[in-house]
Amino acid sequence: MASENTSRDTTYDSTSHAPAAVGVRDVAVEDLPAHARLLLKMARLRLTPDDLAEIRGLADGPGLDWGAFLEAAAWHKMLPLIGRHVDRYRLDRTAGGSAGFPYPWVFIGAYLANRTRNQALADEFGRVFAELEAAGLRFAVRKGFSLGEGEYHDPALRRIADLDVLLDRDDAPAAHQVLDRLGYAQGEVAEDGERIEPYSRETQLFWKVNLSNQLPYRKPGGRPDVTDFNVDICHDIFQKKTGISVGAAELLDRAVPVVLCGAPAWAPAPDDRLLDLCSHLHKEAVSLHFVEGKQDLQLSKFLDLSLVAEATGEDAWRRFLERVDKVGAAEIVYYALHFTAVLYPESVPAHVLDAVRPDDTDYLEHYGTLDGQPVRWQQGFLARLFNSGRHTAGTVSNVPLR
Repeated sequence: MASENTSRDTTYDSTSHAPAAVGVRDVAVEDLPAHARLLLKMARLRLTPDDLAEIRGLADGPGLDWGAFLEAAAWHKMLPLIGRHVDRYRLDRTAGGSAGFPYPWVFIGAYLANRTRNQALADEFGRVFAELEAAGLRFAVRKGFSLGEGEYHDPALRRIADLDVLLDRDDAPAAHQVLDRLGYAQGEVAEDGERIEPYSRETQLFWKVNLSNQLPYRKPGGRPDVTDFNVDICHDIFQKKTGISVGAAELLDRAVPVVLCGAPAWAPAPDDRLLDLCSHLHKEAVSLHFVEGKQDLQLSKFLDLSLVAEATGEDAWRRFLERVDKVGAAEIVYYALHFTAVLYPESVPAHVLDAVRPDDTDYLEHYGTLDGQPVRWQQGFLARLFNSGRHTAGTVSNVPLR
């Protein structure tokens, strides 16, 4: 699946056997600030005794900025998982001469609050599933609760923002009727939080021309922890500007039955789900809209992909590679799997990375390509992962805000 571009020399990062891109020297994990190293060590679903010993050493060591750790954990959507770790592994208590985490109620409270919030989302989205099913519509659930109730085995561990649903474009009018009946409207939450304001004509035109999704459907949540319920209908897991297409109808033909949010539903087949996560991670990592919002690089997205990759069997990997080759998505897939392997090297088989690696990997260090404004990062991946001011090129997203 290598591209026809001229190959170049590559360097290797310190955490995996995946080649780093040309011309950008990254820092080693050991060179990151203590709060970043602590977050990286805790950004795992399960912790080993060795992990716990290192975590306690970092937490008790000199130079750890707990304020920076809290900010990074929130920014990377890791607070609920950190809270569960603090509670389950008793990290709030003194052990072996090491002091426990300070203010444990902040971390544990985030986990418990996310449990309550996600239960409210599950109650609402379970009704959406039931109504779509009753209307005879084929759909499949992407990300969100399919991960929370699947790989995470605990919906409270993952911050869920919305309901992402795959739906054939021909079924969009019928789905609109279902969501309208349930109180949803396409628009943004008004400043008073009590109504939905329609999108501007500029926004409607931009989405129609450029994106593979319907404009989001929202209704006020009426709760302090749920400002609104958001349903995002997707017709293709690749954005139009990539020149690649895997439509919902094809994916729904291979979808598998599941129970999510207490209701019968469907999820993409394992290999399709993996491809979807790769596409989603790449889209947000290189799009100016997400870079400007500091949502382009978040540990939670890499953890999502690593957990699904770890659970992928050999047959599913084979089908996945065949599909990547067929649709021409090697560069996008390699981008997502390469950086996931930097953080979670045990999650991606070496032969998979070898199969999708392009000859020229310099594109790994660019962003803004989908916006037609390609810019080169000035820092390596690990350094920019924890640098909230990394976007300094002066380029501006053209995505309308409302």
